[in-house]
Amino acid sequence: MNTKQINNIEFQKAIKVAFDGDEKIYNLYCPNIKVESVNDIVKDISHRIWKGEENAIIKGVYDKGELIGYYVYRDHLLISFGLNVQYRVRKYLREFYSSIKKELGGHFTCFLWTRNVRGIKWLIKNGCGIVEQNNLITHLITD
Repeated sequence: MNTKQINNIEFQKAIKVAFDGDEKIYNLYCPNIKVESVNDIVKDISHRIWKGEENAIIKGVYDKGELIGYYVYRDHLLISFGLNVQYRVRKYLREFYSSIKKELGGHFTCFLWTRNVRGIKWLIKNGCGIVEQNNLITHLITD
């Protein structure tokens, strides 16, 4: 698994690849946005990043040259991430987290929608802890 910085067109492809076939994503997504398809998610995430996170770094995640996911960060803040359903197995999930942690300097923070239980559990499993949580947002930080 390797990563490289990607442009907006590649970013949109990466989001689509990350969530294609993930039927559970709709119930984990932002409660303020109505999403009915992966294309809705692609539009929303790419719009939020390109319009709201000017200094964000967008990395595509590749395995043997194939785009399998992405993550977005600024300084030590993990903003967004996703990995293709087929690669959500221990080996790749560990490599994915290691890539994120290494890129962000070993210590980072992340804010997720509290309803994104899957993402929260994954970060906790990899060593993050909950700093604060309410019914809308969960703030996590690496230990």
